[in-house]
Amino acid sequence: MKKLIAIVVAVMFVLGFASMTFAAEKALDKCVKCHKGEKALDKVAAAKKYDSADALVKAVKANQKGAKAHAKFTDDDLKAAAKELKLK
Repeated sequence: MKKLIAIVVAVMFVLGFASMTFAAEKALDKCVKCHKGEKALDKVAAAKKYDSADALVKAVKANQKGAKAHAKFTDDDLKAAAKELKLK
């Protein structure tokens, strides 16, 4: 009986962890919907010479009039994307 309970608890733990992992969406995954090919976020960041997360946030916020999709991103989303791009 103890083995059965231990197995059930272990399976519940693994499934819970897996569901959290699958539910978590990376910040760049949101950007990739529009930023593809030459407009890829890493290429844009390199071309415009964004060296920090603050520079990226400031540029995206300034460009919200042109790209309405940027309005749905919070500063935390943008900073997470900058972290994935390895910006300071």
